[in-house]
Amino acid sequence: MKTAITARLAYICAAAIVLHGCDKEPTGQVVAVVNGEEITQQELNAEIAELPNPPAGDKKAVQRQMLQQIINRRLMAQVAKEDGLDRDPLYIIRERRLKEELLVSMYGKKTADTVRVPEAAAVKKFIADNPGRFGQRTAYMVDQISFDMPSDQKILKDLQAAQSLADVEATLKQKAITYQKGKNSIDSGVVPAAVMKQILALPDGEPFIIPAQGKVIVSVIVGQQPVPVSEQDAGPMAAQVMRAENLGTVLKKRVDEARAKANITYQAGLEPPAAKAPAKAPAKAATPGS
Repeated sequence: MKTAITARLAYICAAAIVLHGCDKEPTGQVVAVVNGEEITQQELNAEIAELPNPPAGDKKAVQRQMLQQIINRRLMAQVAKEDGLDRDPLYIIRERRLKEELLVSMYGKKTADTVRVPEAAAVKKFIADNPGRFGQRTAYMVDQISFDMPSDQKILKDLQAAQSLADVEATLKQKAITYQKGKNSIDSGVVPAAVMKQILALPDGEPFIIPAQGKVIVSVIVGQQPVPVSEQDAGPMAAQVMRAENLGTVLKKRVDEARAKANITYQAGLEPPAAKAPAKAPAKAATPGS
């Protein structure tokens, strides 16, 4: 295997000599040249900066170590290209998605830097308006049943009639749906206030449904305990939440503006459905998101 890879790399270098030259010298901001492809000091610095726990010790030793990792990755990427993987349709699709996700992430960070820290009076009002996140923050212990989102949405409607987790189990067994049972907790400081209000309005012992990441989670509150938040901690926490919400509002506005100006056409049958008047949420369904 090692001999085969060496032969491939030699072939790559031979091709690079014709196109670019394998005899480039790493000088100035170029720290290494791999078969004609340059690795810059900026690339090396970015690689080190993105480490979750940058290694301590001699700076040059760290740079040498990280440079070898970059070189190994570059070599294997060259081998993959020589095998034609960069022309594979799946690679092209994933490359586009990764580029878009990176651009969106960088745009989000750039926009976040423009969102102001809220004023003290606004923070104080936000804390007062959201007691479940601060002064009255509570952890609710829950018993849960979870299962994969069914293809037949009628099953979720059937579960609306359940008065207990035992009723939920009975329905799932009747439908031959595999499920898991467990315990968890719900933090009122994390769940949107409107959703938390909806959950707490249910009679004691009555289950509620929260779809999450391809799963359906049915929960029943079985206990609770306070989660103290000091006044000293509440201010910074509230400011952070407010900035995040303001950022979300700004980004949504930008998307809406871009969509309004965009020329988007759809294949028949794939166009979005016509907007409908918002329906009243079922009493036992709670959907996260604000």
